[in-house]
Amino acid sequence: MLIMNSSLSILAVVRKRYGIHLSQMIIFVVLIALAMLMAYPFLWLIFSSFKTAKDIVTLPVQLMPREWTLESFRRVLAAPDLPRAYFNSLGLSFIIVALVLATSSLGGYVFARLRFPGREMMFLMILSTTMVPFITLLIPLYLVMQRFGLLNSYMAIIIPSAVTSFGIFLCRQFISVIPRDLYEAAKMDGCGDFAIYLRIILPLTKPVLAALAIFTFLGSFNAYLWPLVVLNDKHLFTLPIALTKLLSTYGVTNYDLIMPASLLACLPPVIVFLVFQRNFVQGIALSGIRG
Repeated sequence: MLIMNSSLSILAVVRKRYGIHLSQMIIFVVLIALAMLMAYPFLWLIFSSFKTAKDIVTLPVQLMPREWTLESFRRVLAAPDLPRAYFNSLGLSFIIVALVLATSSLGGYVFARLRFPGREMMFLMILSTTMVPFITLLIPLYLVMQRFGLLNSYMAIIIPSAVTSFGIFLCRQFISVIPRDLYEAAKMDGCGDFAIYLRIILPLTKPVLAALAIFTFLGSFNAYLWPLVVLNDKHLFTLPIALTKLLSTYGVTNYDLIMPASLLACLPPVIVFLVFQRNFVQGIALSGIRG
């Protein structure tokens, strides 16, 4: 009874001071508990990267290392092709992100503001390609790259990824909610369509471009199947391929190598998300509003 009265008193003080109702506090507690539950595997990955091989598989499972060590990181970083593959993935991802942002913003602007015959039909055709699984395009795309002599080169990865129907759709939805008065006022001042795109549309589409940048970076940095198909030279390998080769060399049961290698692969996407997170939610929310 004493504990219950104390708890009620604390809740009353919190409600009076911060204006938070009991239902809101319950929601906050539940959300925090779910967030901790979802973060636990990632925390286990981080701490397991500093464990010995024996410590990782020891039962009962323990979050913190019994013995801290950096030997696993040394073995992973000592792999001859891993640092090069890391920079290969970063370079390719940044190039693809830049191209996707340019083509998607241009395509979204064209379909949202410019009027021409067959615009809606063309947009629906582009949008319909999002329903086609990539695995069905694997062989035709490979034959196209072979015909142009682009196999075993980065262009075979960059060109198919430079334009995405999802990016065009996302930008089109966002640009549609931008007041048309801005567009018409710029037209009256003598601005051309491309000048309007550069001076008005691009500055206003930063939120949706930030969200698109995160999606594109995650997809390109973690891509495995298509780079594995088109790349043969080990000096051109991306990080997922290099990690697979590394783990297959030492054996898939070597968890002391899997953990630090996986942690290194997670760092760039996490950093990119932290950089763009301020505009991420706003871009997703506003891009779903129809103009």
